[in-house]
Amino acid sequence: MSEAPVSLSFFDPSRRLHGIARAGLTLLFHGANPSAVGGAPEIDTRGETYRAELEDRLQLEFEPVSDIAQLAGSRVRVCQVSGMVDGTPINCLGTAAETVSPPEWDGLDALRAVSALFDPGHAVLAVARRPRGALGHGHELVSAVLVTDGELRAVEDARLSTVYDGDGRQRSAGMELWLPGEDFPRRASGALTGGTTLELPGLRVNASIFAWRMEGREGVGAYELTVRGEPPEAA
Repeated sequence: MSEAPVSLSFFDPSRRLHGIARAGLTLLFHGANPSAVGGAPEIDTRGETYRAELEDRLQLEFEPVSDIAQLAGSRVRVCQVSGMVDGTPINCLGTAAETVSPPEWDGLDALRAVSALFDPGHAVLAVARRPRGALGHGHELVSAVLVTDGELRAVEDARLSTVYDGDGRQRSAGMELWLPGEDFPRRASGALTGGTTLELPGLRVNASIFAWRMEGREGVGAYELTVRGEPPEAA
């Protein structure tokens, strides 16, 4: 078993089937329709490969295709995913994230984790932490990496802006990524394709699937927003 808690996500746009599996929680998205699956998935590792199984619902392997991205207390890798979900064969991209340093909610108002996967060699991975009492996204601590041609590129400065609906759920988003030595940012834009809200003690989690566009490529990924207290204003 992996020592650090692991969260596994997969995105199969051709079948419109996506999911998130972690200890105590499995979410599946059939098109725009989310469902929480009862029971905890069994997640283990074999070498660098991750496996997730949950009775007859989920049998998946995650084979890393990128180096490890170190992002604000987590280690994230882009993976090639294969297996079965609800009897449907899956062959797509996904992510494997290990939590090395859990968020300390005494000092945070919000935590956002974003993935945008375009092909095995191109992706964006980002984590944003909003300190307690910060006014908006401009005061967040954002760490991000750009995967381009299969290599991790350091992002010197990253900004993630989000438009929310009236209930505080993310509807669309934009990313600006400044790389060392470049005069202009790389930009990505995303829009919601399906989402659900989970209520936890003192926290609310909006787990969403987003369609992304960047530099002529189309992709898909997750946008998970965890907030404390009242939902944030549009940022």
